[in-house]
Amino acid sequence: MSRASTPFHRLFVMSAATALLLSYPASSQTQFDPERVKQGLAIAPVPLNTQGQDLNTVGWGSYLVNAAGDCNGCHSAGPPTQYAKGGNPYMGQPAVVNQATYLGGGRDFGQFPDARGPHIISRNLTPDYTGMAAGGMSQDMFLITIKTGLDQDKLHPTCSGAPDGTCIPAPFDGTLLQVMSWPVYRNLSDDDLKAIYAYLSSIPCLEGGPGEPANRCQAPTQTRAVASPKRLTTVQREIVLDGTSSTSADNKPLTYSWSVPLGSPSAAILHADSASPSVQFDVRVRGSYTFLLTVTDSSGRTSMDVATVDFEGN
Repeated sequence: MSRASTPFHRLFVMSAATALLLSYPASSQTQFDPERVKQGLAIAPVPLNTQGQDLNTVGWGSYLVNAAGDCNGCHSAGPPTQYAKGGNPYMGQPAVVNQATYLGGGRDFGQFPDARGPHIISRNLTPDYTGMAAGGMSQDMFLITIKTGLDQDKLHPTCSGAPDGTCIPAPFDGTLLQVMSWPVYRNLSDDDLKAIYAYLSSIPCLEGGPGEPANRCQAPTQTRAVASPKRLTTVQREIVLDGTSSTSADNKPLTYSWSVPLGSPSAAILHADSASPSVQFDVRVRGSYTFLLTVTDSSGRTSMDVATVDFEGN
């Protein structure tokens, strides 16, 4: 992800009568401004797959992505291809977004932070064959990425020696997304971020993008982390995490690494290098815990997912 923008502003429901017009079988637990929801659905520049989605949430996400913000301005291949032929508003033409590049990434922001560093290229935000946004990123992982800036693709590590054009020189941190305005976007509410994720999960898949596999819109065997449980509520002081559903692209054994990401209460992870480690909670610290699983295959490809647990003590 690479993006520089201004903060979004949260909008609230103005008319209960209008809200009734946007009631669907899978109704959202969150009420969004119905006029903005309608506008968001109307201005989406690509066909949306909303099967199993709540239209209120998707519409609000579209409003944030396409009206309150300009995500496509950075997450497309750049100005020359951002608009379709004959649809460039900067030429006085009626605006028509190029569907072939919409949110598919590929814009080169140049070397960062200077000629010693790597080229920062915007990521592909479209869903992959799984239907999950940003190339198969789970909603939980998406929120962690925006809130912490964690670069789960690890495309540009911090330089351990002299900069060589592939690493991020100090004092910048290569574990974090650079250029992307996550320090601003993390000020959005969880509901706003979940709406953006829902919208990004409903747009068509596009191929390409840095760090993306070939034929990402199809369903090959990929190295993919799958962490469980999800949103478990427990009073038990010790539970077992499960990464055994993770897959390897070459069908060879994976290596596992479990950790507690920033923003989560700390907990002891026993045998954190196993597929199913035990976790011990501090009975004095109740709350929502997140556990980050990183799997690595024999070729060095990695994938991340998170398990989430609400510990209520005993």
